[in-house]
Parts: sequence; C-alpha cells; structure tokens
Amino acid sequence: MENTQSEFQKLLEEESQNLNFYSRGEKVKGKIVRIQDDVAFVDIGQKTEVVIPVDEIESLKEGDEIEAIYLGRRNKEGYQVISRKPLIVQQTLKQLEDAFTNKERVKVKLDRKAQKGFIVSINGVKAYLPYSESGLKKGEEFPPAEFEAYIIKFDKAKKVPNIVISRKQVVEEDLKKKKDEIFELLKEGMEVEGKVVKKLDNGVVLSLDDIIFGFLPKSLYSWDKSRSIDELSVGDKIKVMIKEVDKENQKVLFSKRDLEPNPWKEFDKDVGDVVEAVVSDINDYGLIVKVGQLEGFIHKNETSHLYPQKYKSLFKKGDKVEAKILELDRDKRRLKLSIKAAEPHPIDKFLEENPEGSVVKGEIKDIKNKVAFIDLGEIEGILHLEDATWNPKIKNIGQVLKGPRVREFKVLGREDNKIRLGLKQFTENPWEKFLNQHKVGDVVKGKVKKLIDRGAFVELYNDVEGFIPVKEISKEKIEIPSDKLSLGQEIEAKIIKIKGNDIILSIKALEKDKEKEEIKKVIEKVKPKGEGLGTLGELIKQKLKERGKA
Repeated sequence: MENTQSEFQKLLEEESQNLNFYSRGEKVKGKIVRIQDDVAFVDIGQKTEVVIPVDEIESLKEGDEIEAIYLGRRNKEGYQVISRKPLIVQQTLKQLEDAFTNKERVKVKLDRKAQKGFIVSINGVKAYLPYSESGLKKGEEFPPAEFEAYIIKFDKAKKVPNIVISRKQVVEEDLKKKKDEIFELLKEGMEVEGKVVKKLDNGVVLSLDDIIFGFLPKSLYSWDKSRSIDELSVGDKIKVMIKEVDKENQKVLFSKRDLEPNPWKEFDKDVGDVVEAVVSDINDYGLIVKVGQLEGFIHKNETSHLYPQKYKSLFKKGDKVEAKILELDRDKRRLKLSIKAAEPHPIDKFLEENPEGSVVKGEIKDIKNKVAFIDLGEIEGILHLEDATWNPKIKNIGQVLKGPRVREFKVLGREDNKIRLGLKQFTENPWEKFLNQHKVGDVVKGKVKKLIDRGAFVELYNDVEGFIPVKEISKEKIEIPSDKLSLGQEIEAKIIKIKGNDIILSIKALEKDKEKEEIKKVIEKVKPKGEGLGTLGELIKQKLKERGKA
C-alpha cells in the first residue's frame, strides 16, 4: 500500500511538470538550445521546450538568452510558441516617443500608397506620411523606399498608436546643408555648367544641379553683340564662368562672355572643309556636335547614306566623327555639317570593288513574297523574283531560296541604296532553249510534278513546265487527274499549244496519233495486191481476226 501511494505521488509530480508555468501574454526568459529549420527551441524552465520563429531572433545563436512573450498556443508540432514581436513593438514605440519628444530623425521604410499620403513602417510600427509632408518635387510620385523623417504626431491613447511623420523638413535641411557645402566650393573665375530655369527681360536664371541659383545678365552673355540671350530656352545647358559670389546672401552672378575669346572669330575652317566633330547630344532632329569650341548641328538626313533613320542607334554621346561643313555663319553662330558628305557612298564603293557581273557571297536576311533582302556586310542587297528564277510559273521567291542561307549571287547593279542581285544569271534561260527546240506537234517526255483538279503540271526540262488539262489526259472520260496519273510518273505527251510561256500538252492526242498510226499499219498489212481497200471497218475486223488466230 505504501509503495502504491509512492508511485501515485511520483506520477502527480511528473504530470505537474508538464503543466504550463506561464500565462498567455506573460514575459518569459530563456536560452536558445538549438535552431532547426524555421524555428528555434528555447528552454524557459518547463519540462518541454518552447519554440520561436527564426525570423524573430535576428543574429542570435544557440546558447544566447532572450526575452519573449508567452502566446499560450501551440504550433502544428504541438510546441508552445513564444514571440519577441510584442517586446520589439514596445521598444520601438518607446524609441519613437523619445524621438518625437527630442525632435530626432527616425529611419523609415515605405510600405504602400494610401489616401492622401503613404503608409510607412518604422521598425515594424506603422505610421502615416501625408502628401503635404512628403517633400516630393513636382513630377515625383513616391518618396524613396527608405528615408529619414521627423515624427510630428505621436498619440498612444488608443490601442493602435496614431503616428504621423514628416519628410519635408528633412529634405529642406539636407538641401540647405548641400547648398552650404557647394557655396563653400564656389570661387570667382570657376567654370561651371548651368541650366536655364527662368527667362527674364534682362537675362536668365541658371541653376547648378538644381541647388544653387544665379543670374546671367544680357550684358555678360557674349562679346558678340549680334548674338542675343533670347536664343536660350528653359532647359538649355550652357557653360558659364562665376563672375561674383556672395556667400553671405548666397547669390551668384554668371558670365558667359568671360569664358574665352570669341571662338567663332578664331575658327580657321570654312564651308567645304572636313573637320572632326564630337557628338555632345542627340535629339529628334539630329546630332548636336562640338567642333573645337564651336557647337554645330548635323541633321539626321546628313548622318548616313544608307540608314539616316537609325541615327539614334548608330551614334552615342562622345563619338568622334568626320563631317563636312555645309554652312558657317560666324555672326549668327551657326554651323551645319554633314557626315555623309565627308565619305564616299558605300554603294558606289561596293560597285567599284564588285562591278556588274561580279559574284559575291551574301546571307539571306529576309524573304517577302516576291523579293528577298541579302546581307552583304555594311550594305544590303535586294533579290527580285524575276532575277531569282527563269520559271515564270513560280509566284513566291521563297520557293527558289530553299536551302542554305549563305550563297553566291550575281551583281546586277544599283537599286536606290541597295545592290541588285541575281541568281538565274548563273544559268542560261531554259525556257528560251526549250522553246527554240520544240514546237506544236512535238512529242515530249516529262515527269508529273503536281496534280490539281483541272489537270497536271509536268516538268519537261529544268524549270520548264507544261500543263495537261484533265480532258487531255486520256481518251477515257475521267473526273480527276489522279484517276490516271500519279506524282513522279514518267509520261509522254504531245504539245498541242504554246502561248508565251504556257505549254499545253495532251496524252489523249498522242494516243490518237498512235491509234491512227496503228490503223495505217493495219491497212498497209492487210491490203490485197491489185484490189480495192474495202471499208475501214472491214480492215479492222480483218486485223482483229488475224490477231485472234495468232
């Protein structure tokens, strides 16, 4: 009896160790004993370990101690779950409240767009950024993915704290800091690039990196009085010199005139000269180039003999090109040039190296219905159906160009900005040869090439074809050609009509001719000497009778 009570007491003690020592929401401390897959196992003093998701332990490792909240629920494997998120949120809220009180910046991550603003995350705590406090410039739709901001409202009276932030003040502070730094670097006589942001009656306002703003008066625009500052437009970028700097009031006076002596007057080239130009910009009309210190323009139609429409892909900023001066107006500071005028036409050069009749190798690049385009390297060749085959029956050039993509072609001459090529010129005209050797009434041999409801096409010689109408296939009445003929069948037929390149054949006519010849032979054989011929029917009967006896 005593032993039984002892065992019962032991069971109670073991069972009590399996009971939860903690209540839901209670803070617990423990040690990470192992990390496995997506959870970490933590010893918090119970008989069974509890688990916490690995994404909540950050850089912690096995053996480290942690604090967490007991959630009072089990995962699918049956382990009790703890979480650090509530503690992190509490810590973050405390940090945010301190930042709000002390007017300190906080790091923010953009979450999503909301009505009249954005939802952001501050270390897992949601906050609101109104559009009016976003600091966005005109044209900007979203703030950066991560940025700094000030907390302008912190209300934790409700269950979910109401936190409002402002990025605008940070942007203004950073801009002012950068502006102060740049002003410290600016010196009189320094050359900079400015962008026109505003035009006034007496000059233009220029910006440096959209941070520093200064003034370029008309009087300091150019030494050449014939040139006007009105030629500038908002958005133009120009090189200027810093004339004066007022760092205290942060004002800058620019001068374009003092950069250098008038380059247009010193330019020693003229119309017709070939010069080296550097592409400085590309727009919808052509290339803006620098020729020494001058700015010139090459219209897109003057960029290439062959592909002016592709000028945006043919050139890039910084490219050096040779161009011929087409127009030079020193007073109006106007310089127009042409790249294509400075070099021989590629087609002329090609034909000089490969005159008509030459054989060249090219790759078939594109095949249309009646034309193919051939890659000849720098230039393009064109092959028309009429130059690809002697066969007038072929209606699609693709039928001729089956096989290798790279092949030899005959040079036939120039066609606009392409080289006209030929294939059939490698052989004599088979139609001409055939029609010179045959006439109506001739018997020819051929192979059935194609069957259609109306008849059969027969290959007679190379690309030469003839046609047998269905009614000319046999003396017997047939509905379709395949009743008597098959593809590839060797046949013999009589030419009954030639019109242009149309050759009409007849097997039936040949059969009739053979029948007549047979009858003629019968007549000659059975005709008694010195007697009349008798009737045709009698002769045939006689011939058949003799065959029967045989």
